Amino acid sequence: MEIITKYITEPFQYEFIQRALIASLMVGISCGLIGTYIMLRRLSLIGDALAHAVLPGVVIGFMLAGKSALSLFAGALSAGILTSILISFVERNSKIKEDTSIGIIFTGAFALGILLVSQLKQVHIDLSSYLFGDVLGVSDSDLILSTVITVVIIISVILFYKQLLVTSFDPTMAHIIGISTSVVHYFLMTLLSMSIVSGLQSVGVILIIAMLITPPATAFLITDKLKHLLLLSCTFGILSAVIGLYLSYHLNFASGASIVLVAVFIFALAFLFSPKEGIIIKSLKRRKNSKINLMEDILKEMSKNTSVKDNEELIKILSVKLGIRNKKVLASINMIKKLNLLNETNEKFQLNEKGEKLAERLVRSHRLWETYITEKNIVNIEDIHMDAEKYEHILSDDILTEIDEELGHPDKDPHGSPIPKKR
Repeated sequence: MEIITKYITEPFQYEFIQRALIASLMVGISCGLIGTYIMLRRLSLIGDALAHAVLPGVVIGFMLAGKSALSLFAGALSAGILTSILISFVERNSKIKEDTSIGIIFTGAFALGILLVSQLKQVHIDLSSYLFGDVLGVSDSDLILSTVITVVIIISVILFYKQLLVTSFDPTMAHIIGISTSVVHYFLMTLLSMSIVSGLQSVGVILIIAMLITPPATAFLITDKLKHLLLLSCTFGILSAVIGLYLSYHLNFASGASIVLVAVFIFALAFLFSPKEGIIIKSLKRRKNSKINLMEDILKEMSKNTSVKDNEELIKILSVKLGIRNKKVLASINMIKKLNLLNETNEKFQLNEKGEKLAERLVRSHRLWETYITEKNIVNIEDIHMDAEKYEHILSDDILTEIDEELGHPDKDPHGSPIPKKR
């Protein structure tokens, strides 16, 4: 316990670590909030563009007013806004698409910044620090600026939540109710430029885009509600910043890279284990559903083959019909037995009342769906059986009732087989 306490508290004896932690928290919150809207609007490439295009603004701000935080902020913000305006202007006044105009404008702006740095002798900007960041070198003025920017972004998101929500999901509706999508767009671009500036010192231009996109993307794998997205995005941004900074201190890693790699690691965990979207979780659910579907198929076939002599003959019939091995058939039957859907008397499996009812429901679902898709000409007549084999397992009782009523309570399916009535 003492070792853990020392591990956590030791970095705070240094003032530069304290400043770095606060700056990282500000970056996590500001990028998490704005990054959510950027991701939802599919403007990630614009975020990347603005992160690079602020360089000439930083240089010009340095030339005009020296290396003060306010001058660099003003220059970078102006460059970011001008870049977003130019991108929209090129897109709307030519046949050039948005992604192409972004590539042209941001590479041109970034090249201009490199040119200014290399040619103007009075400008001394550490490009390495600009590109990759140095959170451990954050000054008090940088910290104040980052805090102010983060507060402004939080207040803006709260005050204009409705406008940002509507324009992000339904621009047409926004126009109908009198919300200017252009004004909201440029307002968001301004906030984006501000969040980029607040993260320049911490993680640098190259890595700021990761902090803008990775925490929101992680949150998006977990929830699809905007308020939860914003909160989770900020949470993941903060976790990435704090854990990354601790790793940077204890393992002597580059601070910016550590923060971003932690963010990517958290994304990987969500990608694999998210309850709704996780690859591993979905795989487990598919396996579970596959087992359930197989048991239901066996129930349905058993209800059709009631005259078999014994279990051995039944297993062979099911194996051929379903195209699986005898061993797998027997395993599924044993699971059905555990669910109390069949009995075994005189070495012969027989469905009980509960099993018969479930098997009858599956047959009803299959034949109603065949009738429905034939009536509506949804698929070719030769494909209706395979389609029904898939949907019979997932149609709910309410949907089946609606289909039955819409079809006028048919007695037979397209093949002439009777459709069981609901019990």
